[in-house]
Amino acid sequence: MKQVWRKQKPRTPGFIRAFTMETPLGDVLEAEFNFHERLVRLAVEIKEEKGRMYGATVKNGTVQAEKDITSGRPYPVFRKVWPFREYFSTLPDKDMLACIGGAYEIYPPFVPDAQEKGRSQRFSLESALFPSTRYDSIFGIVRETRFQRWRRERREAREARGSLWLRFKRRVWGDLQDIFMGVGFGCLVYYLYYDYVVLGLTLGILGMTAGLLDFLVRKRSVLMTKVLSFLSFGSYFFYNGYVYF
Repeated sequence: MKQVWRKQKPRTPGFIRAFTMETPLGDVLEAEFNFHERLVRLAVEIKEEKGRMYGATVKNGTVQAEKDITSGRPYPVFRKVWPFREYFSTLPDKDMLACIGGAYEIYPPFVPDAQEKGRSQRFSLESALFPSTRYDSIFGIVRETRFQRWRRERREAREARGSLWLRFKRRVWGDLQDIFMGVGFGCLVYYLYYDYVVLGLTLGILGMTAGLLDFLVRKRSVLMTKVLSFLSFGSYFFYNGYVYF
């Protein structure tokens, strides 16, 4: 049975559109949209956890807040929302999907244009009628080469991920938070101890922590420039503190 989204009255003040869906396993999914603030509120009620609810607020591809709605406490909900990404990708609202912007790997379903779809159907039909390539030149059949297939699959994957600017906006806020937190914490440690060795060790630990946050918590690729910057400055201060002071 095909699952469809149903409109409902928004529960959160300020949100103008809301949809709900029940999965075949009995889980309840909700999505609310605040058009003016470009906010999307996602919520999942998991039946296996006795109806426990988890929610997240997303703005332009960046997760603003995550919490366990049942207890009201902040909680990392990636592992709770991610299994339902294919359902959320079918939301019948393009503006809402654009604001989600790939968070939790929720992307709009890729729909090839009519020309490419017709070409692929023609190729499949020709391949079924003429499985051998010996007479392709006689019948005027143009088959997709391995390189062309690789280019097409690469283009489709790039379109699914989104543009470079969209991916930049999706992660820039989290990276800036890590940098400001690292600089602030490093200054605090230096003013407390006045020791370059301690400062260098702290910056090194902060660099590895920033990489682990990206990989384990935010579930995205690690920005090596950020990690190596922390490690480089940490090595510099540690070396100078150990050798000269």
